[in-house]
Amino acid sequence: MSCQILNEKDYYRIVYGGWLGKNIGGTLGAPVEGEMELLKLTFYPELPDGPLENDDLDLQLVWLHALEQYGPGLTAHDLGQEWLEHVFFPFDEYGYALTNLRRGLIAPVAGAFNNPFTNCMGSPIRSEIWAMVAPGSPETAAHYAYQDAIVDHAGGEGVYGEMFFAALESAIFFEKDRDRLIAIGMTYIPEDCRTAKALKDLLCWHKEGKDWIEARALILEHHGSDNFTDAPQNIAFTILGWLYGKDFEDAILKAVNCGYDTDCTAATLGAILGMLLGPEGLPAAWVDPVGDRIVVSPPINGFPAPKDLDELTRRTIRMGKQILAAWDTGILVHPDLPTSWHKPAVTDHKQSRIGELWTRKTTANHYMLPQGSQNNPDVELDIDFGQAGPAIGVNQKKTVDITLTNRSLTPITGWLALEVPEGWEGPKSLEISLQHNESFVWNTDIRASETAKPSYELVCVWTRYHDQSIWAAQRVPFSLVHAAKWTVWGPNGGEGKDVYVPGNRLELEQALVSESDGLYRAQTTLFNPVERKVRLIAAANSPATLKLNGQILIQCEESLAFIPAYHRAPDEQWVELTLAAGSYKAEIEVLRKGSPLEVYVLPVSLKNTTTPGPHYYFTDILFG
Repeated sequence: MSCQILNEKDYYRIVYGGWLGKNIGGTLGAPVEGEMELLKLTFYPELPDGPLENDDLDLQLVWLHALEQYGPGLTAHDLGQEWLEHVFFPFDEYGYALTNLRRGLIAPVAGAFNNPFTNCMGSPIRSEIWAMVAPGSPETAAHYAYQDAIVDHAGGEGVYGEMFFAALESAIFFEKDRDRLIAIGMTYIPEDCRTAKALKDLLCWHKEGKDWIEARALILEHHGSDNFTDAPQNIAFTILGWLYGKDFEDAILKAVNCGYDTDCTAATLGAILGMLLGPEGLPAAWVDPVGDRIVVSPPINGFPAPKDLDELTRRTIRMGKQILAAWDTGILVHPDLPTSWHKPAVTDHKQSRIGELWTRKTTANHYMLPQGSQNNPDVELDIDFGQAGPAIGVNQKKTVDITLTNRSLTPITGWLALEVPEGWEGPKSLEISLQHNESFVWNTDIRASETAKPSYELVCVWTRYHDQSIWAAQRVPFSLVHAAKWTVWGPNGGEGKDVYVPGNRLELEQALVSESDGLYRAQTTLFNPVERKVRLIAAANSPATLKLNGQILIQCEESLAFIPAYHRAPDEQWVELTLAAGSYKAEIEVLRKGSPLEVYVLPVSLKNTTTPGPHYYFTDILFG
């Protein structure tokens, strides 16, 4: 492999420019985030004294800390731990992922299970750190972006959006042409994903001579969503600003004036242009109000955040040197030699290591054994929970598929066992022998006891034998979460049907095998262990009524946008009250009027809490 040189001063300039552009764009877009009409901004809507706090940058400061803590072998499991320690945002997919992580789930299951926001912008906005620590190595950047995104977006467009941007931004170190950069980024996502389709259509409309306002309207017509954070439309708005912008100012203004997730679109485009232009290429009128400072949101805490962009840039470069060496990229950061690149050809990744990531299951945990292995494990273990996810109800039977694969260069023999909680029924252990690269699939049946808990720990045990003696055992703990038992009725009357609901989503039509319009009803028991103030949410895309012990708490008579978010569900769909400890009869009624029902019932905290942050999910409030 021929060595490629990245001059350290060039590295600093590109990284610093990217972080500065990120601050500029985020500060421009944050005050108008969520406005879905065509905007007419010409400058910062709020002239700041320094940058505005923004999760677009906040989370990447945590990821830098994670890299410093775990090193180049950083995984999605490590990033999940960082969420638990340092990130207390309740926003959309963040809130759902944190709930899952708190109950012991890990990525990708933690990012996919019960999460209605996997197609959103929370991960595409976190791409720059991976590009900057993998300069000139788009495949490495896309790998880290995948590890990041599956923590809270597994199985959704958010994963593809982050991989697209990370690869594109990494390529900026060796490529400056806009169209070639977009083409490089698009090879790192599936051709048939919604993000790729939106980008391909946008490029065609631009080539056909549509103006930017026409292109915006077409994006919304063909790829739009009522949820302003939906990723494909916002990624297209970001690239729209780049395609139609005459310069830095015009580009970020066009992106933000498309509306929707404006802090994300402007911040990402600001970072891209900042990397291309360098800090000296950014207009002073835009730079001076934000300066060199870093402002961190209060719910992001407990780690040493950089005090300014210079420290952020130097720490980014320090990790980049380690990653380039660990991944054997052939890229050398040199203090004196001039930058010298051998531009790689655009690659089709369908059959590559990157392409394999696109099709990984989101219902399964994957482990390399011995635990702590990063490459070349002796054994690979997969624990697949199936389509219902990692949930089990009281007295419910469930099948978990456990796959053990021998990756060592010698045959192995041992026992595979599953330890279950006290009072549960589990399988007997099995003796197995595997040749190199041979797999064994164990379809294990378990049954829960009558004791309901927020989560349950199980342990998969692989005990290896040598010469008829126990040699070593690997214990892999994993979690299942409580599934609620509801009784449901449809519009055609009849007896109620008991169903287990894995998460918070009530799939009433599927449970009743009905597509009829009319009133659907569901009933369960809500158990609250301690007196507390609670926000109860009945998020639905149809008229909905929520009752506790027969008292109406929520009565929404309109069909509103379906936003089952902890912090921003429509006002008509939530109530705050002091809930005494005890059990309650909970009932929800929803009126189907032509469209399939979407219904979530959620108990979360109020906005003002002592710690750790607002609107977190009460995992110990159980349904059923």
